Amino acid sequence: MVLRTVEVINQHKGSYGTGCLIAPGLVLTAYHVALPGEGSVVAVRDTVSADFTGATVVWENAGLDAVLLKADRALVGAGLGVVRWGELVCDYPDRRPVCSMTGFPKAMHRRASSRSEQRLDDLKTVDGTIAPHTGSRSKLYGLEVKRAVPTEVKNWQGLSGAGVFCNGVLIGLARLVDRQWDRILMVVPLSHLLAADGFAPAVAAHTGMAPSLQPADLRPLMDNVPDPQLSSTYLLDPRSQVTDLTGVSGLVRQIEQWCKSTDRIDVAAVTGLGGTGKSRLLIEVLHRLTAGSGDQRPWSGGFLADHPSHTDYQVLAAAHYPLLLAVDLAETRLPQIRDLMAALAASHEGGVVRVLLLARGHDTWWPALRRHLRTRSVGPIGHAFTLTPDGALDGNSPEDIYVEAKVAFARRIRLLQQAGHGDDSWPDRVVADAPRLYGADLEHTTGQPVIYLHIAALADVLAHANPEFALKDHPMEVLLANEVEYVRRVAEARLPEGIADDKLLRSLVTAQFLAGARTAQDGRAAVRAGFDVHHRGYGITAPPDARQLAALDDVLTAAYPATDGAHWGAVGEPLAAAWLAEVETDSGEEFIEAFLQHDSLATEQRHQTLSTVARTAQDQPGLAAGAHRAVAADPEHLLPLAAQTITAELGTDQARQWLSGLEHAVADRAADPDADPDTYQWAAGLIREAQQRTAADRDDLEDLIGAPLTQGADAPGQPTPEPPLSAHASDSHLVLVKPQVGWVTRYIVGVLGLGHLTLVGAVAAAAALKNGIGHDGWVLWLFVPMNVFLHLSIASGFGGRQYGSALFAWVAPLFAIGLTTANAFMIDRPWPADWPPQWLLWPTLFAVGLTALTFAWRFEFGQLQDTRRLTTSEDLPE
Repeated sequence: MVLRTVEVINQHKGSYGTGCLIAPGLVLTAYHVALPGEGSVVAVRDTVSADFTGATVVWENAGLDAVLLKADRALVGAGLGVVRWGELVCDYPDRRPVCSMTGFPKAMHRRASSRSEQRLDDLKTVDGTIAPHTGSRSKLYGLEVKRAVPTEVKNWQGLSGAGVFCNGVLIGLARLVDRQWDRILMVVPLSHLLAADGFAPAVAAHTGMAPSLQPADLRPLMDNVPDPQLSSTYLLDPRSQVTDLTGVSGLVRQIEQWCKSTDRIDVAAVTGLGGTGKSRLLIEVLHRLTAGSGDQRPWSGGFLADHPSHTDYQVLAAAHYPLLLAVDLAETRLPQIRDLMAALAASHEGGVVRVLLLARGHDTWWPALRRHLRTRSVGPIGHAFTLTPDGALDGNSPEDIYVEAKVAFARRIRLLQQAGHGDDSWPDRVVADAPRLYGADLEHTTGQPVIYLHIAALADVLAHANPEFALKDHPMEVLLANEVEYVRRVAEARLPEGIADDKLLRSLVTAQFLAGARTAQDGRAAVRAGFDVHHRGYGITAPPDARQLAALDDVLTAAYPATDGAHWGAVGEPLAAAWLAEVETDSGEEFIEAFLQHDSLATEQRHQTLSTVARTAQDQPGLAAGAHRAVAADPEHLLPLAAQTITAELGTDQARQWLSGLEHAVADRAADPDADPDTYQWAAGLIREAQQRTAADRDDLEDLIGAPLTQGADAPGQPTPEPPLSAHASDSHLVLVKPQVGWVTRYIVGVLGLGHLTLVGAVAAAAALKNGIGHDGWVLWLFVPMNVFLHLSIASGFGGRQYGSALFAWVAPLFAIGLTTANAFMIDRPWPADWPPQWLLWPTLFAVGLTALTFAWRFEFGQLQDTRRLTTSEDLPE
């Protein structure tokens, strides 16, 4: 944040203050600080420069008190990335993040030294918290400052225009000091700037990235937009929003209507082949919801991180905006989904929450997850949306999509080049009407995912700009060549001259994609495994130099920075699948097999590698063979992980194919003379049992092995722990769950419950009035509070907990109903002949009333449920 702080001065008008670097050379500050116009010159200086640099105005709005300045990017903020834009959407005191701003307040005006008369303006970082409701009516944030503050308001002067950051995201611009509250600074939310005319286009023109708001206080839980880079991965990433969403307008409306239903929490699945546009669809829905209309409150949300910085998901239930959350590759993240929904169901604060689970299919994991969530009373869970390749086109021709994509790619590449990305190595200019080399046979793409049209369009744009790319036979090879060039640029900037090796870098990027790395330790393990496997067979007698491995780790982290709480990200699909196939072919079909067996990998990294290979093998079937051989070589450690992957993540057909491949690989390895017969007999038995369940189309395959291991299972080189016994081990705690019912049902049940308590009291009172016991007739009046207390205790006990088939679950309600019925029989009054007999009417009335009172308690206060209880196929019907 300090590196983004600049001084802003207008000597002609005598103004001075602070600014915030949005990107190299691009400064956002307060209008009353810059005071542009009338022939005056605004100058800026970052914290590492000695001299001020002149700046020009690219956007201004006096009403919002904001101005955007542009200076020489080489002199101001060189090397900085583009800032993240955000807003505050929650008010959860336990997780209220610290907000910070750094500037040059008057109170920090200091002498250069004790003996010098020269004065200078020094930096001051101010920390505080923002409760989103403070100042909301004036459409400002109120930042409550921590620690010491100046004694006079004028000593704050100079801090105006400073950027206010929350979790590393810029959320506002310091504007003024509240004179009534000496510890509150008023901040202009960035949402007002992004809604102003001309601001977003001005930012996009100078950064190559259109600004969009993200929930800053939820950033530890969310997956963020990737940094703009001149790489094929960035250009194809749906979160980069390079190409417009084509078609699927009907599906967008369906999901939007589902989001706006009355239920507080709901979950739905969106399935489709890879590359059909599921992620881009979610972004479009979220864009429509965040725009708002009329008096409707705008939405917020995004993609849930695979590696969140913390797992206190209850913060999501405290949002004062409605939230739309997406979980990508949902079939591989079932434990996380269960934890998320358990936290949301247990909380009663905040607005509407919708969770969309994105996956390639839902024939195995989705029915079981629905049953599990229904037992937790998590919404209706009645929707599943399917996106087909033809549906993604939705009346648009492949030709139209190809042409529009070429225009979009050319425009974004030019913006990236203007923003300083890439270099001058391309001989020709990027144009939207590049010749058709790879997009010539579009009529044959019918029924293919739309991503293939985008790949052809991007390949043609790149091949025109760099004729060397045009020598490639396939459009994917063009994109990979551009990716190699991008990684080489990163490596050359961080490695000594002549050290960058394209083949080694390609192997390491593949290892990065396969294993992932949640921590720096995981990153070191993946680099070491990739390095060793790349040099496998060359007889290395000494371990690689630790400094070299650290430098390579730094290259991978810089090339593909993490967008969540992990150590790094990875090259995106489908580029990664094609790159993996190339590396596997060049290694003689041995890379995956050797990588999976490397000793340095943690159990979770082995599991992720198997999961990644299983997913990519659906499009590249030849990749599965190496994984099968690796599992067969070490069945004790790898077969449980492979079975977990198959049962939790693959559809029925793919699971059968994988099991068949594993069976053959295990049988071949069992024939080796040195194979342990007992081990391979156990392995063959486990595979046969899985095959039998798959052949019967049973959806309880997960019960055979257990749920996938959670992240951070063990340290590298340690023995693999036994698989968890429970399919829901991650939910091993009680949660308070409120059933999701409409207000009409809640009102009717509540009235019936209160009526039942009134009837119980009235019957006991009538019995006491009609039946005295001598001078001790008052004793019968004890039945009034006793009966009421007994029914209320049973309702609270059964409404708030689960007792299953315990004896108490049957005896206590029957005793209460029988006791109250006996009181009714004590009432001495004539009984009409046409009425039902008392022995039938009273027990029926009290049974119905007690049931209503029990559910009224549950609706109002919730029920404690043990999330460790397994959900079986008999729990709830589909």
